Amino acid sequence: MTEQNKAQGASISFEEFPIPSYEKWREAAEKGLKGASFEKLITKTHEGIDLQPMYQQDALTGLSHVDSLPGSAPYARGTSTLGYQEKAWEVTQELTYATAKDFNEALRADLPRGQSAVNLVLDQAALMGEDPDGDVGDDVGKGGVSIASAQDMEQALEGVDLTQIHFLMQAGAEGIPIAALVFAMMKKQGKSIDALDGCIGMDPLGALARDGHLPRPLNGVYDGMAQLTRWASENAPNLLTISVQGHPYHDGGASATQELGFALATAVEYLREVTRRGPSVDDIAPRILFSFSIGSNFFMEIARMRAARIAWAKIVKAFGGNEESQKMSIHARTSAWNKTLYDPYVNMLRTTTESFSGVLGGVNSMHIAPYDAVAGEPTDFSRRIARNTHTILREETNLTATVDPAGGSWYVESLTNTVARKAWEIFQEMEKAGGMFEALEKGIPQGQISEVADKRAADAAKRKAIFVGTNMYANMNDKPLQKT
Repeated sequence: MTEQNKAQGASISFEEFPIPSYEKWREAAEKGLKGASFEKLITKTHEGIDLQPMYQQDALTGLSHVDSLPGSAPYARGTSTLGYQEKAWEVTQELTYATAKDFNEALRADLPRGQSAVNLVLDQAALMGEDPDGDVGDDVGKGGVSIASAQDMEQALEGVDLTQIHFLMQAGAEGIPIAALVFAMMKKQGKSIDALDGCIGMDPLGALARDGHLPRPLNGVYDGMAQLTRWASENAPNLLTISVQGHPYHDGGASATQELGFALATAVEYLREVTRRGPSVDDIAPRILFSFSIGSNFFMEIARMRAARIAWAKIVKAFGGNEESQKMSIHARTSAWNKTLYDPYVNMLRTTTESFSGVLGGVNSMHIAPYDAVAGEPTDFSRRIARNTHTILREETNLTATVDPAGGSWYVESLTNTVARKAWEIFQEMEKAGGMFEALEKGIPQGQISEVADKRAADAAKRKAIFVGTNMYANMNDKPLQKT
């Protein structure tokens, strides 16, 4: 560069260049479409949201949550002031082995190798309170570990100190029997129950949505939920007792806003029913763990986790809960709906983007499914790859160094607000129907989900929705994973 060019370059300011207006950009974009409608650039989602090809600063106009700080209501930016700098998400991997012995072997192998929390998934027999020695068909070992006695629980958790590690047990409709087994084991070990940090989560409406029936009348189940919650508030301050799972809806084909709307309606019903039985909202709300599936629409999932915290804070505040009670605890798992038996290694890539959006959305704990989980019990190799996905996100990407890294994005903030409003509308529909239980009895969520699921299936059949290795870019010599 000559001295003259250097001198000229030094005098150039970007302020001299005109800032193009949205209208100018759209005019140029329409020319590029060569006669096609501008609507072609707008993406229509299953949530009924139109994603614009470009967002501007005015997208933030009127969005009150964008001025909030991390750790402050309404918690769009997270429930902790320092985010993951204070504490990273828990690596809460499911180990879906049928026997307590196999589960324990996998758990003890994985805890020193990246897993940071226990995630005990119970089989169908345990969730429904069935005796595995009775005539229960194939429910024993179905979907999780068979736990029916104190000996089973001791074997499953042999060598693991629950007072030193976070844990999650999704207890289905009945939490007291599982809690009793845990407490009996700890008493035998001489451990203090008040040191427990985890969740033994009852979710009867989730069980009803998944299975179509409950082991006993719902009023009795709610009595048990209130008893366990009251006991925990007095004896185990860090033990969560209620779980609100969106997985049954997601796995049925629900949209992101439907899963969130139904979860909010479920949680409100639990708040109402348990407060009627004595505990206060400030006893109940902090003991609820929300559990969502993470789909493949990257920005939609980031926005949904942020929107969930906004909506929950609004609900708990309306019930009279304090600011601490308004904080939402979120567990997430990568989607089971979109995983394929064909070209199964692509599942690794799917779970990577899903877990990435979960981290950016600020989840508290997460399960990343092994790529072969769709076929049955995972292998040591597939479990290791799934755990290492957590480790790479935590250790190699610097995601934990920034609080709410997606915050401030015109697109993400606008989408957060839109998702919150759409989910709120669905929640209100369930309320008008008499609450979530009445809505399920009337088939309202089922009907709404069916419409979206049919659209998803049609999009996949027409290749409008791409499943790499299955309906597009297939390996013709590929053979599907075999169930183990």
